[in-house]
Amino acid sequence: MQTELQNIALLYDAIQTSDYILVGAGAGLSAAAGLSFADEQLFSARYPYWAARGRYSEYHMFSFRDWTAAQQWAYMADHIHRVCVETPPLPLYQKLKKLLQGKDYYILTSNVDRQFLRNQFPAERLFEYQGSYDLLRCSVSCTENAWPFAADCSRILQHINPEDMSVKNDYLPVCPYCGKPAQLAFRDYPQYAEEKSRYDAWLKQSENGMLCIIEIGVGFNSPGVIRVPFERITGERQQVKFFRITADYADSDIEIAYPEIPKPIADKSCSINLDAALVLEQLIKMSESQQQ
Repeated sequence: MQTELQNIALLYDAIQTSDYILVGAGAGLSAAAGLSFADEQLFSARYPYWAARGRYSEYHMFSFRDWTAAQQWAYMADHIHRVCVETPPLPLYQKLKKLLQGKDYYILTSNVDRQFLRNQFPAERLFEYQGSYDLLRCSVSCTENAWPFAADCSRILQHINPEDMSVKNDYLPVCPYCGKPAQLAFRDYPQYAEEKSRYDAWLKQSENGMLCIIEIGVGFNSPGVIRVPFERITGERQQVKFFRITADYADSDIEIAYPEIPKPIADKSCSINLDAALVLEQLIKMSESQQQ
């Protein structure tokens, strides 16, 4: 633990002295804040139908394909409602926001829970690489438009059959333009390219000074979004310090964290193998101590 505290102190110093701060936020940040997709007890209690059929967590359901469209929409509607409606803005995000206040920062996240926007992080400093759960689009691309999922989600929730966790076909989302099945938009919406371009421009600008990279709660579920690009940036730049904050979820036996640092970038990097909540709380204490 002493070594980890020393590493947190190094991170605090890097936050204070760097010209730019790049934050990569994965599911581990929301899990540390109280929104875990790996909670097996919650999953079993909420989805006994799926638990009885060998599924054990929402994290596990991401790779599930053996269901009907009616079952998929019933599950997704309930899951999205839990994540985006039942779950309030999480206070841990406010601590991160406080640490970044006054800094030239950008956030890249693979999360689709909208916690950054719900905690009032400025949209112009955020790139949601995976998009979000908010929008639907046409499955046959008759239009580039996307539209809110909220109304369809509410309707599905009112008509889920608990016996087989499905919803009648009459309530499945369809495209309002052509009547074909709809699907979650994620990254496929008109403004996505503009948001990516804004992030790329900031990355280019950050080459002009010292960059502090903070990766929080990122494993190997989608390594091409944050983990691999951040390691590449660290390897390519001279003025950079890279911090990897990750720990396994307490409510799951699955190995998720992977705190290792590749040898080629070890001299520029630091692994903090602790829960993100503990790290951010310690950083806040350091900040408050400096202000006294």
